[in-house]
Amino acid sequence: MEKLLLYENISRFAYIKISQASILLPILGGLIFYNKLGRRFKLLFWFFVLSVFFELQATVAKKMFGNNMPGLHLYTVVEFIVFSTAFYWSFQKSKILSKMFYVNTFLFLTLAIIDATIINGIWAPNTVSRTYSSISLVSYSLVFFYQFFKNNMKHYSWEIPMFWIGVGVLVYFSLNIFYFMLNRYLIENTIYTAKLSLLSHAGINIISNILYAKSFLCFKKPQVI
Repeated sequence: MEKLLLYENISRFAYIKISQASILLPILGGLIFYNKLGRRFKLLFWFFVLSVFFELQATVAKKMFGNNMPGLHLYTVVEFIVFSTAFYWSFQKSKILSKMFYVNTFLFLTLAIIDATIINGIWAPNTVSRTYSSISLVSYSLVFFYQFFKNNMKHYSWEIPMFWIGVGVLVYFSLNIFYFMLNRYLIENTIYTAKLSLLSHAGINIISNILYAKSFLCFKKPQVI
C-alpha cells in the first residue's frame, strides 16, 4: 500500500512538472521563427518566456514560504493584458470593440486590486479576478472567431497563427473557469477534489501550450494575420 501511494505521488509530481515544462513548446517555436514574427507574436513569445520565471518563482515561494499566491495575482494581470492586447490588434478596425476593450481592461484591473486587497487577499487564490479574466478572454476569442470566419475567405484557417492562439485561449480558459472560480473553496473544504482539479488543469495546460506552439509553426509560410 505504501509503495502504491509512493508511486501515485511520484506520478502526480512528474505529471505536474511535465505540464509546467510544456510552456517550452511555444517558446521553442517562437525561437525558431523569431525573425518572422510581427509585434503581436513577439509580445506573445516574450510572455511565454516570462511565464517560465513565474513558474520558477511559484516553486521557490511554495518551498520557502508555503504560499505562492502573490505571484499568481501578478501573473493573472500580466496574462490578461498580453492576451487582451493580442486580440485588441484584431479589433482595432471596430471603434465599438476598441472602446469596450479599454473599459473592460479598466474594470479588470480595478477588480484585480480589490480581489488582492479586500475580497480574497494577496495570500489566497484570486478566484474573482481570475474568473473575470477567463470570461473576458473567452469572449474575446469568440468575437475574434466570428470576425475571422466572417472576413477570412482566402486562407485556410489552420494556416493562420492567430487562429491557433484563439483556439488555445478558448480551450484553456473555458475549461478552467470553474476551477478558477472554486479553487479557494476546494482547497479549504475538499482537498482531494482540489488535487483532482489541479491534475485536470495540468492536462488542459499541456493541450493549450501545444496549440500556442502550433501558432508559431505557422510562420513557415508568409502570414497575413
